Amino acid sequence: MKICIDPGHGGKDPGAVSEGIQEKDINLDIALKLVTKLIGAGHKVIMTRESDQFIPLHNRARLANDFDADIFISIHNNA
Repeated sequence: MKICIDPGHGGKDPGAVSEGIQEKDINLDIALKLVTKLIGAGHKVIMTRESDQFIPLHNRARLANDFDADIFISIHNNA
């Protein structure tokens, strides 16, 4: 299966912030753990971002579509 993992927010967009903890960092941490497990299970996986960078929403969708992803997983956490 081809899976696109989208760690929400990034770069100039921190998402929810509480006591100095930024959602973008939590999202990326979860995504990096998930991609390792999915690849280990034999899936083909790409991520919309692998570091703290801002990726516009339309670029995230284009990446998933160009990859012909079967599943698009967008990771977010609320305050």
